[in-house]
Amino acid sequence: MHALLLEAPNRFSVTERPLPERGDRDVVLRIHRAGICATDITTIKGESPVAIYPMTPGHELIATVEEPAAAAPAFAKGDWVTIYPTQGCGHCNACARKEDNHCATFRVQGVHRDGGCFAEFMVVPEDRLLAVPATLRNDAGALIEPTAVATHAIRRSALKSGQRIAVIGAGSIGLLIAQAAKAAGAGYVAVVDRLPERAETCRALGFDQFVLSDGNLARTLAQYGEFDIVFDNVGAPATLAAAVDGLRTRGTLVMLAFPHGSDPVTLPYPKVYRKELDVIVSRNYAREDFTASIALLEGGKIDAARMITATYPLTKFADAFSDLRNNPARHLKILISPKEQV
Repeated sequence: MHALLLEAPNRFSVTERPLPERGDRDVVLRIHRAGICATDITTIKGESPVAIYPMTPGHELIATVEEPAAAAPAFAKGDWVTIYPTQGCGHCNACARKEDNHCATFRVQGVHRDGGCFAEFMVVPEDRLLAVPATLRNDAGALIEPTAVATHAIRRSALKSGQRIAVIGAGSIGLLIAQAAKAAGAGYVAVVDRLPERAETCRALGFDQFVLSDGNLARTLAQYGEFDIVFDNVGAPATLAAAVDGLRTRGTLVMLAFPHGSDPVTLPYPKVYRKELDVIVSRNYAREDFTASIALLEGGKIDAARMITATYPLTKFADAFSDLRNNPARHLKILISPKEQV
């Protein structure tokens, strides 16, 4: 099969790779679309502390079953599916609570394990599959996984109807969080970003305010009043300081940024203490977040057409990767198609 082979940081090509061996409870999926995310970019650049090499990366996908499981299959050939890509050990307390994302040894296919979705086919344990409704058997289905990141963050925040929220970072995850917050009943949604081009997208998505990040974000954000919840997708000292300043007393800070490198993440603790803030971390997702994600997308609460900004064939992966890195103002989610005609 044709697949992206990442041999080492910044060294990759689309080449022939054998289909991985599979057991009786594994299925072969034919990939329809696969999304490039920030984790893929850091993996390819060699900036991820969990990446392995060589590997085929990718974990955001919509696919059909090509070969069902040999033992008591629950899915048939041609069924449209996506996957819950996280797999825990199955024995620890976290796994018993169905919190695979907190298993000490969890692995995400296409991140910590070879066999990702930037390929024509992939082999997946059948118990990782989720059925996709008819309305999402298209490019929008590729947004199920990243939307699950957003639904997990909303669930962690305990957002209540009518609350004022701010989202720092208007990349694909930030904009999905903002849309999910609106769907959950947020009364006011402000989105912060350093790229002025994102303002038009935020207006089109119906958010109340776009805030251009400048040299003094804390002061700029404060102009728009106090917030009940701030979601920080950046995790830099300046954004965290602005989030703390912008929150009301007993407000909630939700931190989503994946920690890279060894530098400590700093919070202005005296202000956190004085305001008695709740500080919450939202890490990945649980399986139930995929159910909520599918419901949001199926109900039209996520504007998939606006989120998907380009589609490239797998053979042009290098061009897609370059476009996404070099034109951040133009792109949110780039999809990869195994077919030449997209």
